[in-house]
Amino acid sequence: MQLYSTIKRYRPAAPARQTFPAVILRASLHRVQAVSQPSNAAEVVSWAKQQFLQEVGKPDGAIGLAKTCLVMALEEEAVGQLHLVGRQPRTGATAATWSLQRLDALAADVIDVLQQEHPQTLIPADSDSSSSSTKPAAARPRVLGNKVPMQVLGAVNSVLFGRQGYAACNRYGTPSDSQLATVLESGPGSCAALTVLYLEVCSRLDLPLGFKVLEGGRYCLAWPRGEEGQQHPLTAAGEACVLDVYGKGALLTVKEATELFAVTSEELFAGSSRRELLAALLAEQQHAYWCAAIGCSPQPAFMTQLSAASAVKQHVRQLNGLSIERATAAAEKRAALLPGDLQVQLELALLCYFSGRYEDAWLELGSYLEAVRCAAATDSTAAAAPAAAAAAAAAVPVAAGVAPAAPSAAAQRAATATATAGAGSDADEVVAKGMEAYGGLVDDDVMLLFEKLQLELMLGGADVA
Repeated sequence: MQLYSTIKRYRPAAPARQTFPAVILRASLHRVQAVSQPSNAAEVVSWAKQQFLQEVGKPDGAIGLAKTCLVMALEEEAVGQLHLVGRQPRTGATAATWSLQRLDALAADVIDVLQQEHPQTLIPADSDSSSSSTKPAAARPRVLGNKVPMQVLGAVNSVLFGRQGYAACNRYGTPSDSQLATVLESGPGSCAALTVLYLEVCSRLDLPLGFKVLEGGRYCLAWPRGEEGQQHPLTAAGEACVLDVYGKGALLTVKEATELFAVTSEELFAGSSRRELLAALLAEQQHAYWCAAIGCSPQPAFMTQLSAASAVKQHVRQLNGLSIERATAAAEKRAALLPGDLQVQLELALLCYFSGRYEDAWLELGSYLEAVRCAAATDSTAAAAPAAAAAAAAAVPVAAGVAPAAPSAAAQRAATATATAGAGSDADEVVAKGMEAYGGLVDDDVMLLFEKLQLELMLGGADVA
């Protein structure tokens, strides 16, 4: 079933009646009765960016997934208004797709299904606890989600994938597949977007879910999570199982999941953060916009990869300005979500370069190279320390049956020097291995691009072949 198949738009002759989604979204997110209408789309873009940064600045558990996704979709909508000629703004007719109330309505549909099929999963609400004006929302039965997860999840699957028609998009290269507002409206969505939708509906049913982002963000699995964060995989036919949200909520055994995605059960149930899930959603948008910008196939096996080699060897000849701008904007949001992720930082630097923002690219790439060097040195030092300490202890002889005396400072320095000299070859080997582990992140092309950017900045932005 296609959602909201008929969408009315306001007539161009009546601009005063046009309602930008920001009005609806701001009222929904902040529970404000009267919100002034943004004067133009540029202000909406600025407001959405501020809201995103404010939300991701919170602790991970306090980040609102739905709110952050709607704010990101709103920014994309406003950018479309600014740059796409003839595109009419959305109106109040699609208010539900820009409101958290749409998720509340989906949860209410699940409760209706449970009342009909599994009434034992509900606790009746106190009918005297609310007035008649608030009774529909306040008197809703409470769901025993953690007590009977299988029945609740079955009802969620029935509503989302049966009645409402949400489904896997099974395609690449469409940024809107990763925008929650569009998914709520049209149905098909990326794995990350459907996972956000699933998590938000279940959280409204007293059934919080843990999840794991896999395959670099292209896939997600989920399972019930206890009140104190304990992981409670589902059980079917005596086998521990997890939810495949992208597969319409089907069950995968833990054994199947670990084999399919090449992870251990410990790695799987370690879970992922909300930041990682949002970054996965943004990665899909970034890849789609990158492929649109350079005109390549969005299929992972055929696309031109975003890499330093593409920049240095000039594999990219022509760029679409708006698409590369939106790819860079997605990369900036990913960097804000995952500030310590070196690959994310490298991709941001490369997109800044392709966008013509050479100074930003040079700064980001320089920061990236320094972070890689520090990470390699830290790992090498940590790995070499135990060997040096053991060698230092062995360098101090102890007579049989005599308790060792505390060595003087001079003796300690001498023993450490001896140990370092004796373990020099081992330490060098560890350092070499550490640098080799980060070698895939810093290759000759990265260094060449950094030097090229320096020359371009010295020459005042002239293109250096």
